[in-house]
Amino acid sequence: MALPAHAATLDIAPDGAPEPVFTWKTEACEPWDVPDAPARAWRGADGDVHLLASHHRARLMSGPNLDTLRHDCRVVFEAAHDPAPEHVNDRGWLVSPYTLDGQTIHALVHNEFHGHTRPALCPSKRYASCWWNSITATVSTDGGQSFGPPRFVAGLPYPYQGDLGHRAGLFSPSSVVARQGWYYAMLFAEGFGAQKRGVCVMRTRTLADPASWRAWDGTGFNVPFTQSTDNPELHVCAPLPRLFGTVTSLVRHRESGLYVALMQGGKPGGVWAATSSDLTTWSEPRLVWQAPAAFAPDCGQRFAYDYPSLLDPSSPSRNFEDIGETAFLYLTRLALDGCKPGTERDLVRLPVTIRQTPSSTKSPSH
Repeated sequence: MALPAHAATLDIAPDGAPEPVFTWKTEACEPWDVPDAPARAWRGADGDVHLLASHHRARLMSGPNLDTLRHDCRVVFEAAHDPAPEHVNDRGWLVSPYTLDGQTIHALVHNEFHGHTRPALCPSKRYASCWWNSITATVSTDGGQSFGPPRFVAGLPYPYQGDLGHRAGLFSPSSVVARQGWYYAMLFAEGFGAQKRGVCVMRTRTLADPASWRAWDGTGFNVPFTQSTDNPELHVCAPLPRLFGTVTSLVRHRESGLYVALMQGGKPGGVWAATSSDLTTWSEPRLVWQAPAAFAPDCGQRFAYDYPSLLDPSSPSRNFEDIGETAFLYLTRLALDGCKPGTERDLVRLPVTIRQTPSSTKSPSH
């Protein structure tokens, strides 16, 4: 049975060349101070705008607006490198902040357990072979200047599996958006056991309670997450049709009310956007900007790109969770040494225009 298609979708088109936001050669505080996650931003109680796009030692860029930001070397979040996988506190990427008042900042964390650094758990010592991922939550009560220890939000309903030969878990929460009293985020699931591979969506009414998030099961938001259970099939999310890769950005278009999910990949390679009116039924993705991706670089090119995100400097939202007729597409630009990216990674942005158009039936190949 075919899924219903939207009567209208959005055409998002580049309207200029990339410009620098953060330049690694001149602004990095250490070699791995790189934009290794999609750009997110919020307006603080202090009146400044704070932008987050960091590695697992998280730092902020702050300033009066998105056009004027200064990179701060202070580390605001770093997980504890805890060797116990069940503690979900090994390496954490602070990726999904949300605040109601600019002072208390709730955030979702992409949490990686690096089994390859613990030979007793990972005989192969290979990063991807023993990579176990989950989503955690942390909170700041000082406007984002420091964040507390992470707590479990979402993961596979199995204990750590060790040397699987491939990565497993739940990955890369999107930006958080509010809708009808709920807070929503997308995440990517790698198939393992009862969990199917694909993009999932979860929601909560209470950002302060990490255990309150529930995932979509195909008919409703009924899935509680756990780290280990005798009934794993009751604790896995249902992947959403049409979405083919990690959703790196989730925003709402003010004029149409449609939600926009950005992904990277497909054929041709580049940044793709899908739209939805309810966050569970999505349009076919449309190509926004064609460019080589970091995970499939064109060896003849100077740069590859990753972590696309849409931010509108004129958004009335404290969390920049909506866009108008214009916005900026933020990306990490990775300098290539042959086919391999190194630490030289800049945050860039390019202007885009957004307009409503009839729905497309053409989908990307993957």
